[in-house]
Amino acid sequence: MANPILKIKRGSGTPVSLQVGEIAFDTTNKSFFIGTAEGVLPIGGEHVFAKKTFVNDAVAAEASIRSSADSTLTSNLNSEISRATAAEGVIAGNLATEISDRTAAVSAEASARSAADTTLQSNINTEKGRIDAILSASTADADTFKEVVDLINSVDLTNDNALAAAVLSINDDIASETSARQSADTALGLRIDGVETAATALTTRVSAAEQDIIDNATAISTEASNRASAISSEQTARQSADTTLQSNIDSEASTRSTADTSLSNRITALEGASADSRLDAVEADVADHETRISALETTIDGGVY
Repeated sequence: MANPILKIKRGSGTPVSLQVGEIAFDTTNKSFFIGTAEGVLPIGGEHVFAKKTFVNDAVAAEASIRSSADSTLTSNLNSEISRATAAEGVIAGNLATEISDRTAAVSAEASARSAADTTLQSNINTEKGRIDAILSASTADADTFKEVVDLINSVDLTNDNALAAAVLSINDDIASETSARQSADTALGLRIDGVETAATALTTRVSAAEQDIIDNATAISTEASNRASAISSEQTARQSADTTLQSNIDSEASTRSTADTSLSNRITALEGASADSRLDAVEADVADHETRISALETTIDGGVY
């Protein structure tokens, strides 16, 4: 029988089970499997050993994704820094304006109060002079405070009422100004609280952005380490597979060499025999081979799984 064709078990996908030493071929994914005591073991093929081009493409794609993500994050961070800087400038300007306005208001209030005090003292001095003049010109004997008041009231009731009205007016002005200042101070406190709240929120956002950068850098470092580890593992697996394959090739070469030597010895023995005996031996070998081939024909084709 010339050029016999041996077919191993074949199918699509990973075989569910194989006998120990039995080989199968996945025609869909182009992968080889062998049965072991522990189960089905992949031993070769496109989907068992990753191609170098595939690994390189995967690493390049991952590097491109990381680079794009880093660029986007950097752009977003720069935008946030620009926005935060501008917001801080506005807040600082508003705070400086508010401080300047409050300082001017306090200064104006102090000037107004000083002028009012001067006017009040001048009015008091004028009234005192008038009272002294009344007492000096009076012939009445006013020794007690009540007698003095009664005398003044009897002599200059109009001016006394005007003085009392002026004092009440000044007191009202002072009370109004005090209330206005308290309201302004309260409003200023609220505005300062708002500025402090905005500054705190801005600080929180900047801290969050910095943490995002740190987290992204950590993720990139981890991803790079994982990729390097995967490539190293793949390289180790390939080297181990190459070693196993070379060992199998060496073993097969040794087996073939032994078989060739045995065959050569048999041919030599046949050449030394007579033609009839050689023919008889050949015919016996052919008959034996036909018998063995007939017995093996049912098992040569591994079938499908």
